[in-house]
Amino acid sequence: MLKFKKNNFIKIIKSELMAYLYMPLIFAVCGYMICFLLLTPVLDMLQAMGGMMIADEIPDFNQSLNSIYDPEAAEKNREEAVSIKDITIPAYGTLYAHISCEKIGLDAPVYWGDNNEILKAGVGQYIGSFMPGFEKTILLSGHNTTDFKCLQNIELGDIITVTTNYGIYEYEVEDIQVIHMDTAEAEIGDILGQDKEQLITYTCYPFEKMVGRKVDRYFIFSKKLSGPVVE
Repeated sequence: MLKFKKNNFIKIIKSELMAYLYMPLIFAVCGYMICFLLLTPVLDMLQAMGGMMIADEIPDFNQSLNSIYDPEAAEKNREEAVSIKDITIPAYGTLYAHISCEKIGLDAPVYWGDNNEILKAGVGQYIGSFMPGFEKTILLSGHNTTDFKCLQNIELGDIITVTTNYGIYEYEVEDIQVIHMDTAEAEIGDILGQDKEQLITYTCYPFEKMVGRKVDRYFIFSKKLSGPVVE
């Protein structure tokens, strides 16, 4: 009987400790953790702002992409063929070429890769395609409100120039198509495997801004006219 009362007393003590000691402690810890998680972004922002106030230089808010492009080098390379050993293969996010078409006012840098950051900076190249001169398909994309807005004025027979460090390439527009985004991947995928140098540029369609979700793509297919072959 005495043992039973003792056990019962211990249970009561534990219950009291849980109610008046452990539970408030648990709630306090949880509260501190929640406050920490909520305030961390604010504290980080304040710390960054404080750092800018005492910085010696004005901060650069733009993440600069790498570049290996040298237009003067392209002017020097006028050979019919160039060794692959003399070509620098660009890393992802690197500016390596320039695309232009004087007739429509196209004048934009070309980056290796096509993520959002790249397309904000210029024209992006799908890395599953090839650089000019490799006798394969080159697939370039750009926003229809910025660099590729002028593509709406392009016509058959117009000349598009792609300038690289190892040569200048010219392509003649031979076809223009509007393709639904759901079928574009399969159709262009088949073209990428062809042993034929072709420049494909595309952007969203239509070009008007006040349109809902743009499900079509405006494709321009151009055949190679000139430029050194990579061997």
